[in-house]
Amino acid sequence: MAACIAVLFSCNHVDHAHPTEAAFDIGPVKAHIAEMNKSYSKRFTTNDTAFYNERYCKDAEVYSPAMPAVKGRDSIRAFFYSGGNNDEAVIELPTGNIYGNADLVVEDGTYNFPDGKGGSVDKGKFIALWKQEDGKWKLYREIWNSDIPPSLAK
Repeated sequence: MAACIAVLFSCNHVDHAHPTEAAFDIGPVKAHIAEMNKSYSKRFTTNDTAFYNERYCKDAEVYSPAMPAVKGRDSIRAFFYSGGNNDEAVIELPTGNIYGNADLVVEDGTYNFPDGKGGSVDKGKFIALWKQEDGKWKLYREIWNSDIPPSLAK
């Protein structure tokens, strides 16, 4: 009986020498992502390396429909800027779901490229993964797909 009691108490032992990690507060991360999303359209109209360095991890990847992955900041910059051909691109990104932990934060939501006539050039849903790099939350992975059937796409 004494052996059973000893086993029970030893299983409930808490090591007070190693305090638990501080709780992760996602609030500031949500605010940061919301702020970054306000300027999302700029990625179509700027070829500024600093703009992409501030927003994308060094090993970031973009998964666009119907094409291979776009890997690395320089390739992502070239992809979105497209030689300056996207000078009128505007995207709407309403705040969606943002959740995660200190290692990785997930953002999922919807997007819309308005056509200026009350319709959409494209609209759909996305998932973005954010992680910290050099003490700042940056995009690590992005993937999206359209809600507009290919036969109706403009």
